[in-house]
Amino acid sequence: MLAKAHREHDRLSANFDIDNLFNFFVTANHIQDYVRKTKAVTSSTLDAFLHDPDFKDCRDLCDKGKHLTLTKRVDPTTSTMSGCFGGAPFGAMPFGGGTVWLLNTGRRSVDVQQLASRVLSKWDAFFLANGL
Repeated sequence: MLAKAHREHDRLSANFDIDNLFNFFVTANHIQDYVRKTKAVTSSTLDAFLHDPDFKDCRDLCDKGKHLTLTKRVDPTTSTMSGCFGGAPFGAMPFGGGTVWLLNTGRRSVDVQQLASRVLSKWDAFFLANGL
């Protein structure tokens, strides 16, 4: 499943669109199911790892994509921000930087493309640290 997440991330990096975004976050979120089912690490080790806010955001994007509305936790919103003047505070994005997709949870806004890279890097580190 981790290898599939890498392939999905490659597709997302090459073509940042809603289909590739959905496929990456669903795949990345469900890596935990395989780790849990194989009992490759203890549940407490995996649960502590998944407590990271990036994995909560990954789960939210996965579940929101599948169910449209979250009912058992805060339902985040998504938005886009243009990279042109007027689309962001000056200096926040490079001029002509394209469109940034954001996950908005409470007072936090997270760039989902950067989130995807962080989530994959953290999974890689987890697998390496746990000999998986």
